Amino acid sequence: MIIQSLTNPKVKHIIYLHVKTCRYEYRQLIAQGLKTCITLLQGGYKLHSIYLNQETYEKHGDNFPTEAIVLVTDAIIEKISTTITPSGVVAIFEMPENKLVASSNSIALYNVQDPGNLGTMIRTAAAMNIKTIYLIEGVDPYNPKVIQATAGAIAMVTIVQTKWAEFKELCKDITTCALVVHDGKAPQEANLKNAILIIGNEAQGLPDAIINDCNEKMTIPMPGNTESLNAAVAGSIAMYLKNKE
Repeated sequence: MIIQSLTNPKVKHIIYLHVKTCRYEYRQLIAQGLKTCITLLQGGYKLHSIYLNQETYEKHGDNFPTEAIVLVTDAIIEKISTTITPSGVVAIFEMPENKLVASSNSIALYNVQDPGNLGTMIRTAAAMNIKTIYLIEGVDPYNPKVIQATAGAIAMVTIVQTKWAEFKELCKDITTCALVVHDGKAPQEANLKNAILIIGNEAQGLPDAIINDCNEKMTIPMPGNTESLNAAVAGSIAMYLKNKE
């Protein structure tokens, strides 16, 4: 049976999940695209249901549990998708529990606002084998655009949503290193291996109060004639340097 009605309760439920407050009410997130959904499933995220059009079901339906598959029309895929060009695959996954864990194999992101930047840094962290990401304010990590930008790699890391005061108490025995545009140590002088990298907001970076709370500061050299780096680029370079030690 194929769902054809745009007012079907299941269709309405997915549309509710486009809104942050509804995602947290139901503790569910939206994932889109075949690769992203398969990666989330392989990474241990619990699949609630997956909506496929007929063509996608015939080609790729065997990648998912039969009981979770819901066949829908192309019009419904377009309605429930948040992307400009729907892929034919929209899934609901259960949101993981927010566990407060202390880890030096981690980064902390302060007030990152852009879903693409956050998703890029989560994906880079997973690639660099960084296991924990502390998110202090900023965009919702379970925003569909963030999930899409991670290509499912969010399932390879532990996301911890917290406040700065709570983070400081949780990780008080771990060195923290603030990534700053000027006046920090050169990367080769900073002890990054057992330190938590603190990366700031796209426009304002890190507030002075947070920088002063950190054990040390690091600045990425920019020999070219630019004022600063994009937050995701700077964060990715810093994560590579941390992984290299």
